[in-house]
Amino acid sequence: MKNLLFFASLFFAILCTGCSSDKDNSDAEDCSEVNCTDKFCNIGVEIKYEDDTPVVLDSYEVIEVATGKVRDVPNWGEEFHTYIIASDLDREDFAGKEIELQFVGKIGEKTVVTKNYVVSANCCHTYLLKGDEEIVLKERIP
Repeated sequence: MKNLLFFASLFFAILCTGCSSDKDNSDAEDCSEVNCTDKFCNIGVEIKYEDDTPVVLDSYEVIEVATGKVRDVPNWGEEFHTYIIASDLDREDFAGKEIELQFVGKIGEKTVVTKNYVVSANCCHTYLLKGDEEIVLKERIP
């Protein structure tokens, strides 16, 4: 079981780092003749303590800053210790735009992390423009 979790975590980490773009994404970009890869990209955040042990949040939200909309994202944090802030499922919403997202993580009722990110998407994938993919908490939360 531990091997399965390890390989699943490794798989998702590779997906998170494999998506990037050097293209200028304008709203008028024509994607009709673009050949995309079959891989599905997630933008994930790993949260850990200074001693490298993973932080397991009880809950988290990803909020679109401009609208206040809470994004619907999968919560794989407890199993894979990576919290998804966006994925290729968001590609159409983010295409040609720079979208600011706020990640808010809680343990119990206490907010332990609040970080902002900027994401975008091209014809094929969603990708991270600004923000830390690894967050280190100094204080251990009981």
